[in-house]
Amino acid sequence: MNEMVKKYIIIDPEEGIFLGTAKNDDMSFMDRSPSDPRLVALFSTNNVLDITKAVGFFDREDAEEYARIYLKRRCANCFVAEISDDTKGPYADVVNIVKSGYGKYAWDMIDALPMQSQVDH
Repeated sequence: MNEMVKKYIIIDPEEGIFLGTAKNDDMSFMDRSPSDPRLVALFSTNNVLDITKAVGFFDREDAEEYARIYLKRRCANCFVAEISDDTKGPYADVVNIVKSGYGKYAWDMIDALPMQSQVDH
């Protein structure tokens, strides 16, 4: 079992948990011009990709700077939340997000968790 470490995630009360970004090439299901080079910010309230891990930052200052530079114009009320996580790498698992007290923002990520009882027919 991995050791628990502090990670910092970005949460917006309306949009949910910041899951990461995707390039326009990866977002062919969205109505955007293929020549648009901008990244798309993904949040848990619109979790069309069934993502169960959020982008995590190892330093609060890095998370706050990212939110200020890239997200504050769209999500003026977003904030940085500290969680304990045992996932390797920069991502934070939804189970650990819930255990850290932020489950009310993670419901769509929880819905995407694979269940033992799911059977393919």
